[in-house]
Amino acid sequence: MSAPAGLDGARAAARRARARRSSSLRLDLPQTVLACAYVLVALGLACALAWPIYRTPLLIGVAAYAGVVGVGSAIAARMLRWPLWLHLVAVAGAYLVGVVPLAVPAALSSPTGVLRGLLDGVTGIVLGWKQLLTLDLPVGQYQAVLVPVYALFLIGAALAAGLALSPGRRAAVAVPVTLVMGVFGIAFGPTDPGAPLLVAGIRIDAPREVLLGLLLVAVSLLWLSLRSRLRRRAALAAARGTVGVVRQGSASTAAAVRRRLLGAALIVVALVAGFTAGPALAGVSTRETLRTATEPLLVVQQQTTPLGRYRASFEKDAYDRVMFTVSGADASIDRLRMATLDDWDGEHFLVSGDARFSRLPGGSPAASARALTVTIGEGYSGIWLPMPSDARTAPSFSGSRAAALADAFYLDKQTGAGIDVAPEPDGARGVRAGDRYQVQGTGTPKVALADPGSSSLLDLTQHPQLAAWVKAQQQPRTAAGFEELVKRLRDRGYLSHSLAEDDQASAWISALRRQSAYPFESSFAGHSTARVEELFSQLLEQQNRVGSASSADMLVAGVGDDEQFAAAGALLARAVGYESRVVVGVRMGAGETGGIPDCSGECTGANLAAWIEVRAPGAADWTTVDVEPQFTKAPTLISLDHELPKNPTVPEQPQVGTVLPPAAQHDDRDATRAVVTEQPEWVVVLLRVLTIVGLAVATLLLLTLPFLVVPVAKRIRRRRRRRAPVPEVAVVGAWAELMDARTDIGEAASTGTRRDAAAAMDSATAVELAALVDIAVFAEHPPTRDAADRAWELVDTERARLRAEHGPVRSLLAALNPASFVRALGRPRPVSSWLAFATPRSRKAGA
Repeated sequence: MSAPAGLDGARAAARRARARRSSSLRLDLPQTVLACAYVLVALGLACALAWPIYRTPLLIGVAAYAGVVGVGSAIAARMLRWPLWLHLVAVAGAYLVGVVPLAVPAALSSPTGVLRGLLDGVTGIVLGWKQLLTLDLPVGQYQAVLVPVYALFLIGAALAAGLALSPGRRAAVAVPVTLVMGVFGIAFGPTDPGAPLLVAGIRIDAPREVLLGLLLVAVSLLWLSLRSRLRRRAALAAARGTVGVVRQGSASTAAAVRRRLLGAALIVVALVAGFTAGPALAGVSTRETLRTATEPLLVVQQQTTPLGRYRASFEKDAYDRVMFTVSGADASIDRLRMATLDDWDGEHFLVSGDARFSRLPGGSPAASARALTVTIGEGYSGIWLPMPSDARTAPSFSGSRAAALADAFYLDKQTGAGIDVAPEPDGARGVRAGDRYQVQGTGTPKVALADPGSSSLLDLTQHPQLAAWVKAQQQPRTAAGFEELVKRLRDRGYLSHSLAEDDQASAWISALRRQSAYPFESSFAGHSTARVEELFSQLLEQQNRVGSASSADMLVAGVGDDEQFAAAGALLARAVGYESRVVVGVRMGAGETGGIPDCSGECTGANLAAWIEVRAPGAADWTTVDVEPQFTKAPTLISLDHELPKNPTVPEQPQVGTVLPPAAQHDDRDATRAVVTEQPEWVVVLLRVLTIVGLAVATLLLLTLPFLVVPVAKRIRRRRRRRAPVPEVAVVGAWAELMDARTDIGEAASTGTRRDAAAAMDSATAVELAALVDIAVFAEHPPTRDAADRAWELVDTERARLRAEHGPVRSLLAALNPASFVRALGRPRPVSSWLAFATPRSRKAGA
């Protein structure tokens, strides 16, 4: 009689368990509506945060499509009980369907373009961030720049909706997913967020991002609160349907009130702390985003400074070689800049680390812009492009490398310098002979120079000769005073491009002698502090010897070329209070300016020049200043005991040979940069790939280490239970192992006795194990080792059934799930309970 009744109870318990599992898969309408609304609102806020990056209506279309696909697929997967792989396939299919029309619309022009757009849509998931970071904002819908946000919104919406619709505690994981979607707009956004906002005397930087971010956090907290309330209401309703009346105790009500008050207090404290600490931290460091430092600047910093290579253009083989030709330029285009160097490290003028090289996805040329075509010749290769002033649009490249060059062009709008970092088969980067592009720009603007600042922008203690020369000129600290200083620097300098009058120098010397009786003077290369100080020392000593009232011819003493005089002029400007930078390029025109001829179509090494640009602190525009020395008046050597005649005459300078010193041409030998031998392209690529793979493997190991610990701990626990020396402990351990396995796989254990729990499992193996454990615990005689072995055989059988029923994916997740350890921590465990199992029970005397 008792067996059928027990069997009926077991079947009823199994039916109730299946009903609970089935009900967990049914959608609760209020919870579903709330979860979908939360995901869609969070997606809208993330779209608003990303708007400054794109500023195109297509971004709204991307967010709308991502919301429909993400929420719709999550609902379908929940209602139709899709496995995880089927849900992933559905989202991937929706991604491929929408990626071309929404993220790469330019590819819709042809069937081939659609295939290329699909490829860009797939590779852009990994590579799109690089293109996005190197484009000038807003990027619009240029090429495939919408792919990163499309992938993030679609995948994020599907993941967040799937988590938010789940009935368990993992639904809260949807909050970090939505926050990541919002952080995208901040991380990839502009470095300048706009004017700060003052609220009650508190400065709030990036007010738009702060407001939208707070709204996203507030929406997340509101959803968690409402979801918790709905779940509690549903639980109370289910309890009323079972027992009729449910009364909520005063303790639970008080706990709920305490939780709400604590949550509100935490929000208030967080807001107050954020608004208080934010302004203080804003003054400590500048705002940085992912676009603050990007690859183009790294490429520039790996190159040798163009000013340091200046003299190579005046060697015999390079002097007459065509660097590039310019066509279509009218008289308004007076200069083409190649490099703008605004940083000084004591040895070289370099590109500042604050430079911002970015792509130009759109825009329109200036009103007075003129188009000109530049064709690279045999005498030039490198990353620096000859560019006119005020170039606002990207060049239009032509030729076999047009696509690669267009994708690798960057412009620094602050300096006007353009670079192209397209790789070549030999490992070099930039343009080469035969490359051609058309660019639009203007001539150099005529900007009146304002008075300098009241303090020097140069440490004069490191430049005593410069400071002494400036003091000896007795000029006022005004714009006119600075212009007079530059004029004296040029008039008292003397042009020379080499150390020796040899075959390598014959080309430029012959060119100068065709204009005047040019006597050669030796000069060192370099523009370090020591070299510039030597130049000012020559000028100062000559002035001290002949007197400041002597004729201009007698004051000529400083020997060098544009490399030294551009550096000297830039440092001179900083000494009197101007900001300054050095520009390397060519002057355009039909005539000649000094010893460096203008470029009239074909620009050779002979046309390469350097000048400076200066501006007063706080001024917006730069003033161009030429600093090239003269070459018609040679230096006059004056000894200290020589008395000058009252009516001096200038003798003809004889052509004398020059005795070569044993030193190299550079005076700053110890400070000269080491020449870095570039590795072949395949070595660079291999090292980069190995570095990325190594970092990825190390990161993966660090991330998976916690998950590897859990399976190992479970195996140790299972072995300890199975091999317990006391059979009774081994039998009880077998039941505990079964309960832990069901907990980890997601099946909640039923309350009541072991037999009730086994009946609810709807498994004969579990029922037999429960009976065996009860006999081992409550029987008169302790169990034998055979009973312990049988118990563990039943556990192995039941675990195998669970794995087959739930599939390999869920079984793997169960192996990584630490829920059984957490459940064990929550169970009451008497301190002396182990004694009952460690010591065999005493038998009755009559046994």
